[in-house]
Amino acid sequence: MTPISTEAAKPFIIGILGLVLAVALGIFIGSSDYRPIIIGSLMVCGIVLWFGTGQWFWLIVIASSYLTGTFPILGGSFTPFQILMGVGVVKFFIEEVILRRTSFAVVERPLIIAMVGFMGILTLHGIHDRFGMRFLGSTVWGGRNYVNVYVGLVTFFVVQSTPVKSKLWNKLPYLILLITGFDLFIATITTIFPSLIYIIYPFYSAVGIGGISEILTGQEDITGRIGSFGNFGCILVAITLSAVSVRHLFRLGNFSRLIAVAFGSIATLYSGYRSAVANLLFTFLAAGIRDLRFGVVALLPVIAVFLFGLSAINSSVIHFPKQMQRALTFVPGDWDQDMVMDARGSNDFRRQVWKLWWETYFPTHPVIGRGFGFRSEWTQQSIYIPTAVDYQQMVEVGNIHNGLFASLDAVGIIGTIFFIAWNIQLLLRTFRVSFDKSILAGFALRFVALQLAASILCYWFGAVTLGTFLPQQFALAGVFLKLHRDANPKADRVPPTLQPVHQERRRATVGA
Repeated sequence: MTPISTEAAKPFIIGILGLVLAVALGIFIGSSDYRPIIIGSLMVCGIVLWFGTGQWFWLIVIASSYLTGTFPILGGSFTPFQILMGVGVVKFFIEEVILRRTSFAVVERPLIIAMVGFMGILTLHGIHDRFGMRFLGSTVWGGRNYVNVYVGLVTFFVVQSTPVKSKLWNKLPYLILLITGFDLFIATITTIFPSLIYIIYPFYSAVGIGGISEILTGQEDITGRIGSFGNFGCILVAITLSAVSVRHLFRLGNFSRLIAVAFGSIATLYSGYRSAVANLLFTFLAAGIRDLRFGVVALLPVIAVFLFGLSAINSSVIHFPKQMQRALTFVPGDWDQDMVMDARGSNDFRRQVWKLWWETYFPTHPVIGRGFGFRSEWTQQSIYIPTAVDYQQMVEVGNIHNGLFASLDAVGIIGTIFFIAWNIQLLLRTFRVSFDKSILAGFALRFVALQLAASILCYWFGAVTLGTFLPQQFALAGVFLKLHRDANPKADRVPPTLQPVHQERRRATVGA
């Protein structure tokens, strides 16, 4: 009997596997059980990302941090960035550490000292809270923040050590623009067509807030805000300011880039979020310091004139869309009263939360804070029963709507001092990048520097918590330090006047 060759058996094996897969899919679809299909699809995507993306993998990981949604169908609230970070860490340890014996990149001592300061305090809280893990029997559930922060910390070291070609990093800004464009598309269509939320939300949660409001209350959100416009606009502006110096932006040859800055700024204003406008202004400020140094002072009146000009146009010429007016209510002007009241209500809410935290929570743990631990019942709130805002719930889960207070709450005065030192060191480095064409990844370096600077400046005034801020900051800081190190290698160089002597000594040493 002639044995069957391997090549002849391949079509038979593929046919059998295809038949089994078709039967399984038919059973799951027929029983309306889509979870195995989704999980299987994600596993296939994971295999493709692991083996099929090559050096693009870490660009995809960093870009995914700009996706704002989760996968509800998986029964958890982890974002794509958090999942890919975990996969990336495992991938690095298997491929680089175990197989290739790659060591971690060396990080400057001042940064390490500052990091150890606030992360050491956070670790003490994690041990006390059993890292908030339910399966360890803890009565608190802050574990998701602990997991995110520590995976982000490992990513900080991994991304600096992983081998990626310098020029490839220049694709990262455009990949992030594509990601924010996807978020904008999902949020926009679910705001215009709220019924699509029932189809999209189980698979991706970043749907339009206005659409959710219309489904639950039957009324449209009076502000009409779509936050994804702000994310997309800020990225577009950052890309443009990374490609051209502020000094040259208004030259005739850069007219198309000036249009891109204008379009990105309008998109940011259209989001309706003052935090997005703050991010945009800090991006301009960081680019101004980078290119003009102390001359950035001359840029501030230009920004002020621009803002007051918008106020004058809205008051005397044409009324802007309501969400744009809400984003500009911090500027004196004749704004829509509904938008003014909505912004004022947001300010009152923040003051109430701050007051409760300052009087009740901070005095009990001012030195080292209270970490991320909180009782799990604080997260259980029904969306079907209209209730007043629970300020204590907000404070209990660390949602204090102020970066400084969030840091003091999590790691106390001592940890916040170290955290401020860490951020100041990174911030000063972001201002020291140039348009040197000899730097292969110069475009990506300038872009990441702007993103890192704007996020640091915004954090201390914004509503982001420490547990959600740190993972992305660790990843961006890792990329920035890697690119900055590649652009400024600290090789041991001998001064030209000493080179002959040095060479003679080296020859003598080798001869001996």
